[in-house]
Amino acid sequence: MRMSRWMVLGVSGLLLTWNVGCKNPDQVQIETMQGRIAELQTENQRLSEENQGLRERLARAISERDAAIARANSLQQQVNDLMSQLAAARAMPAPIEQPRSDGWERAGVYEWLPLDADFLFDSGRADLKSEGRARLQEVVSTLNSRYGDKQVWVLGHTDTDPIRATRNLWKDNLDLSANRAMTVYRELMNMGIRPERMIAGGQGEFFPRASNANRAGKAQNRRVEIIVVPPRPATGTSASAAPARESPSLSSE
Repeated sequence: MRMSRWMVLGVSGLLLTWNVGCKNPDQVQIETMQGRIAELQTENQRLSEENQGLRERLARAISERDAAIARANSLQQQVNDLMSQLAAARAMPAPIEQPRSDGWERAGVYEWLPLDADFLFDSGRADLKSEGRARLQEVVSTLNSRYGDKQVWVLGHTDTDPIRATRNLWKDNLDLSANRAMTVYRELMNMGIRPERMIAGGQGEFFPRASNANRAGKAQNRRVEIIVVPPRPATGTSASAAPARESPSLSSE
């Protein structure tokens, strides 16, 4: 009897211990769900913060895009106005004064300096030579001292010879002339000429100074022209409303 009682007590103790150590399945599920909810809330907070950051970045990108479009439109309008002036200048030539001792030429309100491309660049190339860089430093000094209130056009020109040795670099003479003009533009900018004063472009072989029938004429035609022009009208004043001016040819042919 005594042993039976001990056996009953032992079994009862084991059952009690088992009941205390084991949780209700519903309680386990609830705790699991609560843990999952906490994880999801943390993830949701992270995603919300990330989304807010993306929204802010998008807003900045849109603002920068709109500003870039506005700048591009403004620059395009400047280009259109100035190219219209250039076309008018060439269509209505005026007598060209004799070149000054420093090489600058003038006709009406326009002045320009033809720079020998063979002095600035190696044949078929658009990288400045050291002597070309030194020459541009002299040009910068003149632009700042004599023409500080003027705009500066940098126009590249070539002869009619097709590109051969460096045809892997350029599509044609127009491409070469534009790249040479851009090289000079960047060098002038690096030397202190404000970029908002300048416009660069290439005209290939289409505006020669001399005949391309001989070597001497071709040498004259291979050039980069630095042209100074009157400043544009103030913002809000159209080019057509500006006073009419005598318009010379910018390239003597």
